[in-house]
Amino acid sequence: MSVTSQAGTGRHVGFESWLERDRLVPTDFDPRVVGIASQPFWPHWRDGEREHRRAPDCFVFVRRADGPAVVVDVRADERVEPGDAEAFEVTRMACGQAG
Repeated sequence: MSVTSQAGTGRHVGFESWLERDRLVPTDFDPRVVGIASQPFWPHWRDGEREHRRAPDCFVFVRRADGPAVVVDVRADERVEPGDAEAFEVTRMACGQAG
């Protein structure tokens, strides 16, 4: 994992690919952003048959000054497999439940 210094937050944030870094840098310079965390959680879920755990490429948790938080799942389009839709949906639902 590489680390980039965040000018806006004054902290370092890890990234694992140039795609992640390219998402983090402009986010850091957004004046509405007051916090960034890389890979803040790993969703676990059960589909009725087996348990799943997703190791995300990179979730970026962004806290905005006006209150809302945003979770960004960074993955190159060509790396999205057909089976990834379930994991993305679980993440979307979890974020929705958390507000």
